Formats: sequence, structure tokens, C-alpha cells
Amino acid sequence: MPPIQELLKTINDLKKKNNLLSKGDIRTLLEATKSITEHKELVNSLIFLFNSQNHNIPKKTARLTKRELQILEQIGHGKNTKDIALLFNLKSSTIETHRKNMRKKLNLVRKGNLIQYAILNNLRISKS
Repeated sequence: MPPIQELLKTINDLKKKNNLLSKGDIRTLLEATKSITEHKELVNSLIFLFNSQNHNIPKKTARLTKRELQILEQIGHGKNTKDIALLFNLKSSTIETHRKNMRKKLNLVRKGNLIQYAILNNLRISKS
């Protein structure tokens, strides 16, 4: 199968899984992307970063409060501060404070790193 068809098939398979990406799914997407892009070095760097990431999630996320975990899950689903504030009936400034505290607890430097962390680690909490 040509690389572009493989990539499209992978994306369609992921849609069927309700857009929840496993680490294997992410690796598959990166490898498929590498096979069709002119920017192979960039994709290789992304693969390296993903593979070298500390996947010790339970230990790191254990430091977070229940509310921080709920917010982090929403961040992983692509929601912004305003949307999350509306969802939990909180002020945007409260969500920003939670974000700041999570970055400290997870040793993340920039704002975007929190989004990457949530997405790459496919964070989900139980609904109980």
C-alpha cells in the first residue's frame, strides 16, 4: 500500500477508536508521516523525543489533585482555558492557576508543554 494510503488508513482507524491515541498509534502515525514527508529529519526528531520521553505517568500524575487531573484531561482533548472554565463553572483565572501549578508539579517549562504532555500521554481519568 502506498505511504499516503497507509497514513489515511491509520487516521481512519483512529477515528473509529474515538480519537483516543495509544503510544503505538502515535508511533505508527509518526512513522507513516516520515515515509511521505520531505522533512524526514524533523519527523525523526519527533520520534526520538517521543521515544525518549519519561513514560512514568502514574508517578508524575500522582502529585496532581483530582481537579488538576480533570483539567489536564480536558487539555488533552484540545479544550482551551475558557472552555474548561465554563465546563467546571470556574473563572478562567482559576484554570490558569491550575495550569501553572500542574506545570510546576510536572516540571514542564512552557505553556505548550502541558498540552503536549496531556496529548502524548493520552491522559484520561475515571469518571467515578
